[in-house]
Amino acid sequence: MAIPRHTRIIFIPDDERSTREYGISRAMVVTLIVLGVAGVVATAMLMAEFSGQAHERQTIHRLEQELAVAHEAVSRTDELGARLEAMARMQEKLLTMLGVEGVSDAAAESLSVWQNEIPASADVAMRRAASVTVNPGPERWPARGYVTREFIVGNTSRGIQPHPGIDIAAATDTPIVAAGDGVVVRAGQDPNLGNYVEIEHGLGYVTVYGHCNRLAVGRGARVETGQVIAYMGASGQSTATHLHFEVWRQGEAIDPRTVIEGDPLRN
Repeated sequence: MAIPRHTRIIFIPDDERSTREYGISRAMVVTLIVLGVAGVVATAMLMAEFSGQAHERQTIHRLEQELAVAHEAVSRTDELGARLEAMARMQEKLLTMLGVEGVSDAAAESLSVWQNEIPASADVAMRRAASVTVNPGPERWPARGYVTREFIVGNTSRGIQPHPGIDIAAATDTPIVAAGDGVVVRAGQDPNLGNYVEIEHGLGYVTVYGHCNRLAVGRGARVETGQVIAYMGASGQSTATHLHFEVWRQGEAIDPRTVIEGDPLRN
């Protein structure tokens, strides 16, 4: 519908006062329409922005709640860790009171096989639990001297032979000590290692000490960290006096440097 060039607006009062008449040009009508449309658009935009801000506030509030829940979970984890440590200390005291000593034989190449065997009795099960959970793993170097050969994983397809331990060279009869608390599960002779000692620690760790000149402990002995267990030599397949030291975890040979810090002390 076309907008007339001039528009008259007449106000007729209810009383006897005279009527009033106003004239509005077409340009004024167009201006008023444009201003009305602009006002509606502006109002809609403000409402949309307010709605978006409200959604952001809800998201922030939800994230704050999730963060609080995460903090609470971390606190519970720390508390659980402290309780587990307290339980471990209590277990050690209980096993000491029960007089649990010694462990059953372990397969030389796999501690996991030994762990998976069904215990023959409750006493055997208790001894097995004691050897696995009470004692810590290796924590110090077993002898003074110089490292002459490092741990090598090896790759037979590429002609790289594995070396499942570290060699420490020193003078004959240099004392060899236990790298951690544990129980001697094997002590004797081997065609390759010569005179050797095998100690079972806690948490699935086993340490092996090879090419010894003579042994100071026997099978079944409970040893402490730093206790002399043998003396360095060149028995077995060895061309010079040294200690071949291995660390096994859950039936797999690992680099001793991953669990023992620094280097062996030198004479």
